[in-house]
Amino acid sequence: MAALVLRPGCQLDGPALYRHVEQLLPPYAWPRFLRLQERLAMTETFKQQKVRLAQEGFDPARVPDPLFLLDETTKAYVPLDPTLWEGVLDGRLRI
Repeated sequence: MAALVLRPGCQLDGPALYRHVEQLLPPYAWPRFLRLQERLAMTETFKQQKVRLAQEGFDPARVPDPLFLLDETTKAYVPLDPTLWEGVLDGRLRI
């Protein structure tokens, strides 16, 4: 998972981000999940709070931030809704 903070007034363009990631990273390094945040959570020493983010996971019921899933069939990052979430949990969707 990658946590992103968008510039004010910008929106996530799922297909464009997919193309960008596809060009710059090998497939094993593509983030399968994205989490959009208002700001990055930092410690007192200005380090990202990655452990807390990892503990929260990618359950849309637990995470208040918008979540996106890498969908290789549509070649885009798509919003992670309850249907996709269930597909990931029961193995219908491979990540």
